[in-house]
Amino acid sequence: MRDNAELNAHELLLRLAGRLSDAQLWRFRDWLASGALPVLGRALPRALLHDRVGLTADEHALLRGIGADPALTSSVLGLAAVPDPAFTFVGEAADQAASGDPVGVVLGATLRGREGLGEVRCAWRHAADGRVHRVVLVTAVSDQHRLTGELQRMLRALGEHEPCVEVVAPDFELPPYHRAAVDVSELLCFGAADLATA
Repeated sequence: MRDNAELNAHELLLRLAGRLSDAQLWRFRDWLASGALPVLGRALPRALLHDRVGLTADEHALLRGIGADPALTSSVLGLAAVPDPAFTFVGEAADQAASGDPVGVVLGATLRGREGLGEVRCAWRHAADGRVHRVVLVTAVSDQHRLTGELQRMLRALGEHEPCVEVVAPDFELPPYHRAAVDVSELLCFGAADLATA
């Protein structure tokens, strides 16, 4: 039962990328990767209510599926559809083009040929306020939430304080945020899993 709850939590956090703040999202993902699902179940509905982040009916079902308080869950705003991302994505940041990308090199060297992984990609997200964030996109066969936590810790050690890591299953239907990032992303490396798509 816990595995289903972890899968629900990971999928919900994927769907909230670009809607929750980066600081909240990486913290919630770290808690999930560390086995603190009950803490996430208490904190996530409160964050959604505080920041007035709405959920679709499917997302509400995922929130209930992680064991969140039904009273809080029912108070979260409803949405008819997932909103389009409020960011612009590009394949490479201007400063990285000039100086190279040491973080990308470390990610590629660490994940190249790794069992259970497909593509490892990178895009750069530009916000209206001028801030730029790396978004790492990984396809993994299993344990997506644990890999997310591992990659977040690696990126934090490399100096990215609010890492944006998106680890998805091969058959996951990408929300608008992820589709926009993947469309312009650059390939860092391949893992060892054969995840060829039609």
